[in-house]
Amino acid sequence: SLSQAIKLDASLADSYNTTGYIEGMSIRGFLLDQGNNYLRNGLPVSNYAPVALENKERIEVLKGVAGLQAGVSAPGGLVNYVTKTPQAGNFTTASIGGDNNGGSKLHLDSNTAWGPLGVRVNLAAEDLRTVFDRAEGKREFASLALAGNASTSTKVSVDLEFHHKKQPSVPGLGLLDTNGDGVAETLPASNYSRLNLNNQSWSQPFEATSTNAQIAIDTQVNPHWKTHLGLGTQRTVVQDRLAFPDGCSTGANYVYPGLCRNGDVDIYDYRSENEERSTWAWDASMRGKLLTHGVLHHLNLGLSGRSARTDLAPKQAYNFVGTTNINTPIALPADSAANDLNTNSRERAVDAYLSVASDLGSRVRSFVGFRTSRLNRSSERSDGSRAIAIDQTVTTPWAGLSWSPVASTMFYASWGEGAELEAVPNRASRFVNAGEVLPALKSEQVELGVKWQANPRLLVSAAAFSINKPYADDQATASGIPLRIAGGKTARHRGLELMAVGQAGKQLSVQASLAMLDAQYTAAVDPALVGQTVTNVPKTKASLFADYKFTSLPGLSLSTLLTHESGKTVTADGAISLPAAWQLDAGVRYQNQMLGKSTQWSLNVENITDRSYWREAPTQYWGGTYLFPSTPRTVRA
Repeated sequence: SLSQAIKLDASLADSYNTTGYIEGMSIRGFLLDQGNNYLRNGLPVSNYAPVALENKERIEVLKGVAGLQAGVSAPGGLVNYVTKTPQAGNFTTASIGGDNNGGSKLHLDSNTAWGPLGVRVNLAAEDLRTVFDRAEGKREFASLALAGNASTSTKVSVDLEFHHKKQPSVPGLGLLDTNGDGVAETLPASNYSRLNLNNQSWSQPFEATSTNAQIAIDTQVNPHWKTHLGLGTQRTVVQDRLAFPDGCSTGANYVYPGLCRNGDVDIYDYRSENEERSTWAWDASMRGKLLTHGVLHHLNLGLSGRSARTDLAPKQAYNFVGTTNINTPIALPADSAANDLNTNSRERAVDAYLSVASDLGSRVRSFVGFRTSRLNRSSERSDGSRAIAIDQTVTTPWAGLSWSPVASTMFYASWGEGAELEAVPNRASRFVNAGEVLPALKSEQVELGVKWQANPRLLVSAAAFSINKPYADDQATASGIPLRIAGGKTARHRGLELMAVGQAGKQLSVQASLAMLDAQYTAAVDPALVGQTVTNVPKTKASLFADYKFTSLPGLSLSTLLTHESGKTVTADGAISLPAAWQLDAGVRYQNQMLGKSTQWSLNVENITDRSYWREAPTQYWGGTYLFPSTPRTVRA
């Protein structure tokens, strides 16, 4: 999963990652936008449906200014999923696996050539079993990649993908209101790692079906210039349903967000059926070299576009059905009546961009660029009311300089601006302007860094950065329901990242990373928030992955992953923090020949010591704060 992969980099973190739901992540403390911060082969896609990794060759994380150059996005960076492509030669790999919860998975990866056409097929089926009550599910996946040469200078590739997943999602818990004043302020014990409050007899699974199609045409115009044309489309259909715990009404004072002192929590029957999201994206670019006045320039210029639409059912259900308890769960009746209006949205963006990297001698290189985005965004309630449309043109520049005193070392400095897009949550009971799109704003970031090639296969790097990002914030109204306004608050994240990745010896490979982050609000509608720490962002996080290959038994290797983090605050005033936590994962792998076939056996244990702790405490965009526990010891083979 994405949340397992990002353990390798300390600057990355989970965000509301739970069983049975879509995965989110943050980079440098900034939550990635599900609609704007994810790419697939360089083209924008939405992340509102679970992602299958069986046909992914790698997950690229573009941090800082590198992320800004790729389009409209939150300032921390971007995630780009790069899919597997046809390779030379014919091969088929079959994998079968299982875990100690009873889950099982079959995956087939087949590569062949039909004359000049390369063909690669990935198929997967999985039965999902968990430690949680009534959280079993299943998924099916299929992808097809084609690649061939239309001429000696032109290559055409096509990528098709289908993914279906159906599984109940497991909601988070919350803080306890131990003194009954209506404000939750106490962490519950961390021994709820197997509790699922979405286990009512009427609970429906979260279900998502997604399809992706992309085509790319690459042409080598001459030895110095090449062109790229990419076109992609995505469609997702989601059934978002669960018994959702939120707040508590049984105490002396109503608690939100959080639970009552005794563990009581209100349950809502939430059903948002047939959420349909579609995205079209295209990119046309030219890359090449230009020599002027003895200076070699590397140019990249192009046009790109994106169109996204969200069509929801006319109404959704969000109905209070009673109160349960985290210690003694109670059966409650269902109420699936769809009473709340939904909001549909449209978004179009056309970008023109140019970047120039210039060799200012043998040791110095500069780079400058800009992206001008024409944005058209609109939203409308399902009954035709509250129609909002915003047209904007936003230009985001960037610049930098690098210096290599010796071939193995490079120092660099960079600066850039990014465009920030937000919309008001579709919660009419909590926002006067529920569902509306808000004007785009700009973020800004500066970074200083060094990269050192310690040996041909070991890279050591360090980066210091400062990022300022505007957010929407809530303004009080006479009705008692707040109005969400664009740019109401600003967060500044300053940090240091250290990383070493590669081979430390002939038998030992390592990936070590350390991130230290100071994330604070520098402006807000509520003056009390200024100077406070941004919640759910670790002040210090470290990870160490090591893989050792035994010479005494060729093919055998042992790997370990140790992670540690501290300083995550739960509440906006910083009064409550998650205790420092660490986790150890381990695995053993053996490669050999069996019946004339190359075979790999693997056994992996996540959380080998079965530690129980609170993993994350995200505050969601509608104001709810939730606690997610660590994953109990899990064995996969």
